[in-house]
Amino acid sequence: MKKIFVLLYSCMIGVSSFASGAVNINEKLLRSFKERFPNAEQVSWKESTETYEVNFVEDGVRSNIVYGKDGAFQSSRRFYQERTLPYYLLINIKKKYAGKKIFGVTEISRVSGIEYYIKLEDARVWTTIRIDEEGDLTVVEKYRKAS
Repeated sequence: MKKIFVLLYSCMIGVSSFASGAVNINEKLLRSFKERFPNAEQVSWKESTETYEVNFVEDGVRSNIVYGKDGAFQSSRRFYQERTLPYYLLINIKKKYAGKKIFGVTEISRVSGIEYYIKLEDARVWTTIRIDEEGDLTVVEKYRKAS
């Protein structure tokens, strides 16, 4: 499954790099990005008619941020492992899903709030849970592993 996530992310980056050729990013936005993320690596920008999108890696965390043409933050996605998950969430997940291992985390932030999608696994089942800004946990999907 990890290979699938890496493959999908690589395809997304590959497609975005061919999508628009020359990207004309607002200088103020570029300067702001470099100040906020001084350790960003593998930085790639994409421009659409209404947004700028940047993909990068910082401290081992893959990230994607979408800005409006005015430079205002619209949304972000971060992809990481258990060690980066906030402790209060980690404790609740470990308590409610004892015996399951956290495979990976997708954090989605918008101006309206933040939510987490956590992929859990045990010997037989893959489970994806969603945690919203109130801390409510919901099972999003559950798949039996191949025997």
